[in-house]
Amino acid sequence: MKNKTWLLIFSIVVLVCVVAISSVTVYVDPYMHYHKPLTNQFYYELNNQRSQNNGIIKHFDYDAIITGTSMTETFKASEMDEIFGCNTIKVPFSGASFKEINDNLELAFKTHPNIKYVVRSLDRYGFIADKNAMRDDLGDYPTYLYDHNPFNDVDYLLNRDVLYNRIYNMDEDAKEQGKVGITSFDAYSNWMQYYTFGNEAVLKALFGDEEYHFNDVQQSETLSDEERDTIKGTVEQNITNLADQYPNTQFYYFLPPYSAAYWGDLRSRGILKKQVEIEEYALSLIVYHQNIHLFGWDRFDITDDLNNYKDTTHYGEWVNTWMLHQMHEDKGRLVESNYQTYLKELYNHYINFDYNSLITQTDNEGDFEAARKLEKEYMNQ
Repeated sequence: MKNKTWLLIFSIVVLVCVVAISSVTVYVDPYMHYHKPLTNQFYYELNNQRSQNNGIIKHFDYDAIITGTSMTETFKASEMDEIFGCNTIKVPFSGASFKEINDNLELAFKTHPNIKYVVRSLDRYGFIADKNAMRDDLGDYPTYLYDHNPFNDVDYLLNRDVLYNRIYNMDEDAKEQGKVGITSFDAYSNWMQYYTFGNEAVLKALFGDEEYHFNDVQQSETLSDEERDTIKGTVEQNITNLADQYPNTQFYYFLPPYSAAYWGDLRSRGILKKQVEIEEYALSLIVYHQNIHLFGWDRFDITDDLNNYKDTTHYGEWVNTWMLHQMHEDKGRLVESNYQTYLKELYNHYINFDYNSLITQTDNEGDFEAARKLEKEYMNQ
């Protein structure tokens, strides 16, 4: 009897501790899994996309959403609000597949069916991936935050990292510094301050310690019928179906303006022509959807100037601002009558481009010279 009594007491104590700790996690809720952030009591630092975006999507108030891969991380939600007249959240998923982005958009519409605008990147490499492809090389995915199984929430409720590195620090900051609030959607995932731009940064990212040199390789690879089937499945499931389900929402999708060095790498690997074929087929499946505003820009003055880039694909935030203005003004929109012309111009330019001239391109001391050029353009619109 004595042993049973002690076992009962021990079980009760453990249960009380578990309930108490879980209650603290539910109350503070740093990943906003259960409720809106208590911004008048704690400071919520937004710095974990796949753990926090789900809560943002479910519990925040908004009628517009910016989402996509790292191509959308340097957008500023305040600029979207000002230009489009809306209330925007920014929820990027760095390196995400089209399926991951679409899955989270579906959640957004389930919780906010009256979304006015969706701004989303359609990364050029994503069209050829399987429709159900997910990134499995980014660490453990917090599926317990995304599914509807309440039992595996224990992975969040009793998570040591959440308790000690999140909740404890949030409580201490609130008590000692009075620090409350939340990271703005302008600053969330914005990496601008950590990088330099220009040809040295881009070429170093591409070639590493090898000699900088682009090769002119014969473009012999072509798109197979099997790959066309893959593209069709990916586009329909992860791009167009959602737009068809919500005809009153305007979907602003854009092909990120990758740098000339990106296209030079494709030509050096003999796949530039195939990439254009991929895009031509994918775009043919998208352009006839009336509430999809699809954008692609043959602005070679931007993409050929490596001062706009930190690597072959990632552009400075001034390009994001310019794109928002372009999209609002319907400039660069691709429709049934012009998307093939756009791709033809893109191919002709980059199949004949002197990529080795990028090696000697002037690298501006400051990154703001390139920004001023675009700012002058959209300020005069």
